[in-house]
Amino acid sequence: MILKGSQRANGSDLAIHLMNGFDNERIEIAELRGSVADDLYGAFAEFEAVAAGTKADKYLYSLSINPPEPLTRDQYLEAIATIEDRLGLGGQPRAVVFHVKPDENGIGREHCHVVWSRIDLEAMKAIHMSHDKRRLMDCAVELAHRFDLELPPGLKAWEEKRYDTREKLDPTLAEKAQQDRTGITPEERRAEITQAYEQADSAEAFRAALEEKGYVLARGDRRGFVIVDRQCDVHSLTRYIKGHKAKDIKAKLAGLDRDALPSVDEAKDLVRKRGQAMGEGKGENTGKAEEHQAELAQMRKALERRLADKQVRRQASINGREQELLTRQQSERMALHAAQLREGRGLIFRARRAVAGLIGKTPGLRSVLGPIQKLTHLDPAQRQAAERESLARRHEREKLDIARSRRMAQRLGIRERQALERRMKRAELKAESLEQQLRQDFFEAARDRRVKTSTDMPQGKLSEAFNDAGEFAEGLEQARAADLEDEQDKKRARTWKQRAKERRRGRGRGFQSGRRGGKSFRRDDD
Repeated sequence: MILKGSQRANGSDLAIHLMNGFDNERIEIAELRGSVADDLYGAFAEFEAVAAGTKADKYLYSLSINPPEPLTRDQYLEAIATIEDRLGLGGQPRAVVFHVKPDENGIGREHCHVVWSRIDLEAMKAIHMSHDKRRLMDCAVELAHRFDLELPPGLKAWEEKRYDTREKLDPTLAEKAQQDRTGITPEERRAEITQAYEQADSAEAFRAALEEKGYVLARGDRRGFVIVDRQCDVHSLTRYIKGHKAKDIKAKLAGLDRDALPSVDEAKDLVRKRGQAMGEGKGENTGKAEEHQAELAQMRKALERRLADKQVRRQASINGREQELLTRQQSERMALHAAQLREGRGLIFRARRAVAGLIGKTPGLRSVLGPIQKLTHLDPAQRQAAERESLARRHEREKLDIARSRRMAQRLGIRERQALERRMKRAELKAESLEQQLRQDFFEAARDRRVKTSTDMPQGKLSEAFNDAGEFAEGLEQARAADLEDEQDKKRARTWKQRAKERRRGRGRGFQSGRRGGKSFRRDDD
């Protein structure tokens, strides 16, 4: 069982995230405790309103419970009660939401989200959440043994108090965002970079291996070395080499000149230029690219149809609730009006109304009986006005609930559209990486072909080269004669300008630097 919790603010954004129907097959609000509203958006708004009276910024504590095997609802509630007690959040307002999300194989997997309000109403201050990560790890180990669940490697290492033996690092928020955008998990990237590091026997070999995999090694501003991937995302080198210490990595890469490496911005420009160069060589893969584009178009069409169906159903549900609300409110107003009319025709109503009018007209009675009349509602007309006002206020609150539901549906639509675009972006990047691999293979094959072609010798030259290498006399004289003929051809190929220049240079050498009578003279030996 994996427990991940964090303190946070912005409850409206968290409500939209938990109600996102595009990424989840099924959403169930199992419990809302300590709030008047019956939806997450309204409940978290109440939590925020209470927190406004304190100095707390992160007034919520959000927890996700991911078991390796399905649990019953009783087991979930038992686990929530245990965690709540360990964190010191017993009795606090909370919301429990169950999600069913498809995994990599398309099989629905249920998990649970619990959100507590950290504000203690009696003390009007936030509950202190110190060492919550350690408490959650201890709870995860205890609950796994209680429910007979298998412990993942990280929890096994935690149970044995061997913190350094964990092979898998928990992804950061930035890594999760990159995974949602690119579809590449941190573990996949870590495996590629680790493989390149372990196979390289020198720093330059490691740099070349990274370039073959599409990465660029650059110098960081705060770190020694960073890696820029195909999507121009920057990663720490030591974090993505698994099983090797930072000092060992630094020692292996000591031969690299850090100043000779590109900066982060230069590495990003290099990645963009490389992508453009890859795009220019589509030639042989046009058919594959068109096939990928057709598949992506079909995928987008299917996802948009699914999203449109969800949004239409949600809007129809809100419209149905609104119509039902308006019908009920109208019937309540008519019922109240009819009841007040019947009451007004009665003898008791007319008598009380006459007494109230007499008290209001007589100053002496008004000064004595006026306060009593207001407290006891002796005047039936005032009581009926209060009933109408109370009904109107309740109807207005109900209309505000519908308006809040519409705002939430609008924000949900935007969030679900963003989820659709992220999924399409991942699919496009995956198709693009396949195309880049095909182009890289094509370029490497073309390069190998050029090398092979350049090493081919014309017919007859191979035997001469072999004889020259073996210092055989046969063919040597012919080779010298051919060289002499080539030199003569070069001399005959001189232009008239080159010959004139040589003649002028030869005349200049025939004069001495001395002068007689201010004139130059020619040497006798010329």
